[in-house]
Amino acid sequence: MAFQSINRNQMNLLGYCVDDFVPPGSKCRFVVDLVSALDLSALYARYSDKGAEGKEPSAMLATWFFAYSEGEDSTRQLEAKCKFDTRYMYSSGMLMPDHSTFSRFRKNNLDLMQEYFVQILLLAKQKGLSDFKSIAIDGTKIQASASAKKSKSSEDLSRYLAAVRHHIAEYMQRCDENDLLKSDQQDDNPESIRAKINELKELEKTLIERQHQLETRKQTIKKEYRQKHQINLTEPDATKMGLGSGQEKGPAYPAYNAQVSADQNTQLIVANDVVTDRNDSRQFRVQHQSVEKNLGEDPNRQFNADSGFHSMEQLEYIEQNQIDAVIADPARKNRSVGKTLPEVEELLEANKPLRRGHFSYQAQENYYRCSAGHKLRPRTSKGKRAIYMADPNDCGACVLRHLCLTSRNKSGARNLVRDRREEYAERMFLKLQSDEAKSRIRRRATSVEPVFGNLKANLGFRRFKLRGLPNVRGEFALMCIAHNLNKLFQLMGDFVDFFLSIIVSLVKPAYQNSIRRSKAKIILHINLKWQTIFATACYSMRE
Repeated sequence: MAFQSINRNQMNLLGYCVDDFVPPGSKCRFVVDLVSALDLSALYARYSDKGAEGKEPSAMLATWFFAYSEGEDSTRQLEAKCKFDTRYMYSSGMLMPDHSTFSRFRKNNLDLMQEYFVQILLLAKQKGLSDFKSIAIDGTKIQASASAKKSKSSEDLSRYLAAVRHHIAEYMQRCDENDLLKSDQQDDNPESIRAKINELKELEKTLIERQHQLETRKQTIKKEYRQKHQINLTEPDATKMGLGSGQEKGPAYPAYNAQVSADQNTQLIVANDVVTDRNDSRQFRVQHQSVEKNLGEDPNRQFNADSGFHSMEQLEYIEQNQIDAVIADPARKNRSVGKTLPEVEELLEANKPLRRGHFSYQAQENYYRCSAGHKLRPRTSKGKRAIYMADPNDCGACVLRHLCLTSRNKSGARNLVRDRREEYAERMFLKLQSDEAKSRIRRRATSVEPVFGNLKANLGFRRFKLRGLPNVRGEFALMCIAHNLNKLFQLMGDFVDFFLSIIVSLVKPAYQNSIRRSKAKIILHINLKWQTIFATACYSMRE
């Protein structure tokens, strides 16, 4: 397929071109030149050599990148801005696509966004902006493109389906009667009734499909949550999640869990994903593998995450793969290793129930010890868990009995449940006691949390526009590209402004504007280290 040619230096009848109206060093110039440095062969391969001329794919991609970096994701707003905003006119090469063209381009090429995300990330790595040795991981909830009122439980679906079938039967009867009466009323003739019947049958088909999806999904969650679990009619991939303060405590809406890994030095996103899990307990492995795939494996790379990523499965993965990771412990008060047990008198004075953390685990002898000196030894095992129990005679004569045994305890002996992988959590707990680990946890909050703040508050990405998990993943990759573009423009632009000012002062006036317009290309094609060396040499020449 031939494409409409673009030339941003093409003059009109009045002797002006769109390039004249875009200031040197503008972000739109940076984005256009960055897109020109990407490998777009997969994008161009999707176009046929037949048919009318299409919009230049690189210009469409650059316009979408720039739009998302400005927090604009509406196709109609984008169409309008390409007609009167010189930055968008420059990005689109004066092609002025309509909103349908923008919508089709985004929808048809969402699966390529992850590839371009990685290419842009590798450009940043090649320029030496960071060593990418320290990575922070976090997740946030983003509302889906669906109404909470469309979320239904199994009982709701059954009642809805029964009502729909009842209406179908009524309309079928009315259709038969009208065939005999040959009614001329527009809203009550056989044609309109049959149209309503077809509409209801489509709804019936959708409800049956949602019932099947809901029952399948229930098998993957805990039994206690299955009865109240819901599915959204318009966005079945989304899950109802809390979005308020503290997220889990806030009002629930159909949403997705967006995952991000960010470089702690530059706040550049190095990996992203969208999942339907309500929490992050299974996501560390996925994020670690994505980071290693995107940046290349590095055994010295550090990973830091909050307590939401803490689970036995993930800690086991960390140990088996010898990953330098620090994950905050959500149950640190219950860890039973590396502690000095309180005295019996202290516990009696406190007069509070004894938790698991009031017992000390002795790894070599494989038993728990309480403050009274009694031992809890392994008695039975259940899957990946073992039950440790004290001697009932010891507990019967213990002065701490009223604090240690609950009213529901029928055995008369204290028991503790220990996961067979508890040793991984205990080693992580001991690691977290070091000053280095505490510093890493504190720094994590100041590196990855601002990334979500920028996406949601500054760029306004609080809700997805598209539906379906594959489309949502592509859209989130676009959001992450937008964040990285803004960071790259900021990180590179500050130094390059200083760098270009030196060069401009050394050349003839006739060449100065040309050099200023080449700012983005200089950013992309000159290594930062050599920029520093060259700038120092320029200063020496001036002196």
